[in-house]
Amino acid sequence: RFKGFPEALPDITELEHLTVSGDVTFGENMTLKGTVIIVAPSGLKIDLPPGSILENKVITGGLHILDH
Repeated sequence: RFKGFPEALPDITELEHLTVSGDVTFGENMTLKGTVIIVAPSGLKIDLPPGSILENKVITGGLHILDH
């Protein structure tokens, strides 16, 4: 099992292509649609928040979204 997924895998029923590279963590109850490319360069981390819907997106760099 991929360590970046929580207990529940994202909904991928409408996903055509997924590329994940680097230190990426998926939140619970996510939906991935179309083509999604996520790249965390060496030394950076991408934390995708629970409930996110990613459709035809490219995400690169470091990303941390925090509740306040």
